[in-house]
Amino acid sequence: MQFFAKQNCQVNLLTNNPSSNPRFIMEINSAATLTLVSLLTLPILLALLTRKSSSKKRKPPGPWNLPLIGGLLHLLRSHPQVALRELASKYGPVMFLRMGQIDTVVVSSPAAAQEVLRDKDVMFASRPSLLVSEIFCYDNLDVGFAPYGAYWRMLRKLCTVELLSTKVVRQLAPVRNDETLTLVRNIEAASSCHGGGGGKKPVTLARLLTTCTNTITAKAAFGQACGVELQEQFLTALDVGLKFSGGFCFGDLFPSLRFIDAMTGLRSRLWRARGQLDSVFDKIIAQCEEHQGDSLVNVLLRIRDRGDLEFPFGTTNIKAIILDMFTGGTETTSSAAEWVMSELMRNPEVMAKVQAEVRRVFDNKSPQDHEGLIDNLRYMKMVIKETMRLNPVLPLLMPHLCRETCDIGGYEVVEGTRVVINSWAMARSPEYWDDAEEFKPERFEDGMADYKGSRFEYLPFGTGRRRCPGDTFGMVLLELIVARLLYYFDWSLPAGMQPDDVDMDFVVTATTRRKNHLQLVASPYKLAPIQI
Repeated sequence: MQFFAKQNCQVNLLTNNPSSNPRFIMEINSAATLTLVSLLTLPILLALLTRKSSSKKRKPPGPWNLPLIGGLLHLLRSHPQVALRELASKYGPVMFLRMGQIDTVVVSSPAAAQEVLRDKDVMFASRPSLLVSEIFCYDNLDVGFAPYGAYWRMLRKLCTVELLSTKVVRQLAPVRNDETLTLVRNIEAASSCHGGGGGKKPVTLARLLTTCTNTITAKAAFGQACGVELQEQFLTALDVGLKFSGGFCFGDLFPSLRFIDAMTGLRSRLWRARGQLDSVFDKIIAQCEEHQGDSLVNVLLRIRDRGDLEFPFGTTNIKAIILDMFTGGTETTSSAAEWVMSELMRNPEVMAKVQAEVRRVFDNKSPQDHEGLIDNLRYMKMVIKETMRLNPVLPLLMPHLCRETCDIGGYEVVEGTRVVINSWAMARSPEYWDDAEEFKPERFEDGMADYKGSRFEYLPFGTGRRRCPGDTFGMVLLELIVARLLYYFDWSLPAGMQPDDVDMDFVVTATTRRKNHLQLVASPYKLAPIQI
């Protein structure tokens, strides 16, 4: 009996113990499962909610956008760089704007520009494809518009090593010397006709400067094998194409309306212009193939014939590369030289100081030695830098294309967004420059900035991977042109004009140039006779 009583007690204890109750155990297991699921899913839910919240929070601020046209109306009030600066003053240095149907982020501060052009350079190293670049620039085969990748890296290496290296630029010194002296003679000839009242006839600098820079680029590209007649045909065809290229392309801002460019005839005009250019190009290349030389076309032909590049490289690629030299180099250099003279005519004290420096260095020296003496013209170099700060030929750097979603200035920039850098706004901002709107070359006396992008508030040629590969070629030519204009002539304004009367109005096409061509009176410097 005691045994049975003992067993009974044990059974009762087991029955009354909750932990041994199957129902109780199931309830515990269910609660544990729910707890575990909650612990696992809660971080995911929080991450999704945070991401959604931060995505809204981190989108760059910007002005209102209308259906279809986006924010284009904001740009109609003024020149693009001016209108964008005004908008940035309200919405910040990283600003979102829908340009038609294209999402665009506008950068207007050195810190944000540094992120795009240096810190996250690879993510923004590509270019959008535009109608002009597709047709006139040979389907983006040029170094300016080629999408970022192995092909572009190959082109960049060709330009920096084979075509536009410091060594090649030095070898072109005789061409620069001859043609800038021809420029001097042409100015003397143009001003020798007496104007009204017996005075000298004012000279329109723009035409003479453009002729000079075009001729130098043509001789560098095509060499002596290409005759003057073919060079003139090429430059005429190029000019026609560039005029069409400056037109408004619907498809660039409204991809769904690309057919309108065909309806307006723009597409067919661009193809005709390319056909004319192709015809002359083919003749020039044929002559270069017959006459071996050191021209840039000859260099590219030898590279083509070696056949050791990782990509197919033929005549079309050569045309695209050479075309870049003209579209990116000739107009920018001639426009920059005209802006330098404009600023000097508005600032007589600076003119007197820089001219005295040039003549002190050049007097009693052979013209062949002038280029080698340029490094001694420190103040002239400051004048050119200051001119390019106030009047950059590329006020909005060539657009970049975001290749991967990332941040700029704490804001999210989505893959496929176009990024525009307003270098003009940064170069005129009182936040980064004392007396920002004043012409003061002395601000560069301590070497505070160079053309290579050492300071992001000063980017005349851009910086980073997509920096202009021809900046050395362009700057050497610009400095020699300015030095010879200042050495060989005393300059004055037409009768009745005062320095404050020199207008600085500009138009924006492929570059920023003067709206009204600068006209000046040139009187030969008596100690530097011009031999015609």
